[in-house]
Amino acid sequence: MMLELKIANRYLFSKKSTNAINIISMVSGVAMLFGTMVLILVLSVFNGLEGLIKSLYSSFYSDIAITATEGKVFEITPALQNQLNAISYIDAYSYALEENALLEYTDKQHICTVKGVDENYFKVINKFDTFMVDGKKILKKDSINFCIMGVGVAQKLGLDPSRAFNPVAIYMPKKAGASFSSMENAFNKSYVNHAGAFAVSDEFDTRYTFVPLDFFQQLTGNSNKASQIEIRLKNSNTTNAAIAQIKQSIGKSFTVKSRYEQNEVLYKILKSEKWITFAILLLIMIIASFNIVGALSMLVLEKKKDIATLTALGIQKNSIVKIFLLEGVLMSLIGATIGMVLAFTLCILQQKVGLVPMPGSSFLVHYYPVKMQLSDFLAVGSVVFIISLLAAYMPAKKAAEAVEKEYLTYLS
Repeated sequence: MMLELKIANRYLFSKKSTNAINIISMVSGVAMLFGTMVLILVLSVFNGLEGLIKSLYSSFYSDIAITATEGKVFEITPALQNQLNAISYIDAYSYALEENALLEYTDKQHICTVKGVDENYFKVINKFDTFMVDGKKILKKDSINFCIMGVGVAQKLGLDPSRAFNPVAIYMPKKAGASFSSMENAFNKSYVNHAGAFAVSDEFDTRYTFVPLDFFQQLTGNSNKASQIEIRLKNSNTTNAAIAQIKQSIGKSFTVKSRYEQNEVLYKILKSEKWITFAILLLIMIIASFNIVGALSMLVLEKKKDIATLTALGIQKNSIVKIFLLEGVLMSLIGATIGMVLAFTLCILQQKVGLVPMPGSSFLVHYYPVKMQLSDFLAVGSVVFIISLLAAYMPAKKAAEAVEKEYLTYLS
C-alpha cells in the first residue's frame, strides 16, 4: 500500500502536461472543502439551536405535567393533594389554569394565553428570574392582583412597564347561556396591575401573561379548579420512575407527561430539519464529486505510459486500482481537512465574537448559537471518504482494465 500511496501522492502534486487537469483537480478539492465546511457549520448551528431551545423549554416547562384525561379542567381535592404529597420524587408542585383571553390596555387590545398560577409556581420554575427583563416577579401583594407579561404582549398593548400607571383589563367569555347583545353581557371583566415583563423567545413572549390562580379561577368561573399540575422533581434523572409512581397513585383520570412529551413534536421537528438539511447538502456534495471523476479520467489518459511501464515492472492490476482510488481519496480528504479547519475556526469565532446575529429583538440570544460535536466531524469525514471512493472507483477500474488492452503497446 505504501508504494501505491507514494505514486498517488506524486500524481496529485506533480505538474500535469495539460493545465485543464490541474484546474479540474483544484475545483474538485475546493468543492469538497466548501461542502465539508458548510456541512459542519450547518450541523453545528442546528446543534446550538437544539441546545438553546431545550434549555429554554427546560427552564420554562416543568419536569412533569399532569392534565385531565377527559375535559379541560379538574377539581383540586384534598385527596389529590395528599396523593401528590406522598410521592417521594416530587420536590415541588403547582396548580395552573390556562385560557385564552382578551387583554386591553388604554385603547389597544391583544388576545393571548392567560395562565393563572399559585404561589408555588416559581418554586417549580425556579429559573424564572433569569427571564425577567423589567419590573418585579410579583403576582399578589396586599390583596392586590398583578400580572407578568411577555414583552411581546406588552408591545402589542403599547404598554411601557416603567410607565404602566393604568391597570390591564382582562376579558373572558361567559359560559353558555349568557346574552351576547353587548360586550358587558358577553364577557366577564376584571383588572390587574402590571408588575413586570419577561423575555424567553418570540413564541412565549407574544403568547403568555401570568396572573394569580385564585383571581383567574374567579374570572373564568372555575372555582377550585385547574387545568394542569406542574411538577419539579428532586432529581430530573428519575423522571421515568416518578411518572410511573404518579400514574399508579392518581389513576387513569389524569395524563402524565415528561418535559420531552410536552414538546415531543418540536423535538422531532428539530431532528428532522437537521437531517433533511444534511441530506440536501450531501446530495450537493455527491454532485460536486463528479469533478473527481473527470479529473481522474483525464489523469488516466495522461499517465498511460507510466502505467504501462509500471505494469512491465510487475505491478499488479489491483495496485493500479489502488493508485487511482488513493488519488481520489487524497484529492477529497485534503479539501475536507481544510474545510473542517475553517469550519472549526468560524464556529469558535461565532462563539467568542458573534459573527452572525440572531433575528428578533426580544430574543435572549443575540447571535446564532453553535455547538460542535466530534460525532459530526467523524460523520462528515466518513461521508467524504465514501463519496471519494465511489467517485474514484470507476476511473480506477477502467485504468486497470485498459492495461491489458492498450497500455502495453506503449512499450514497443
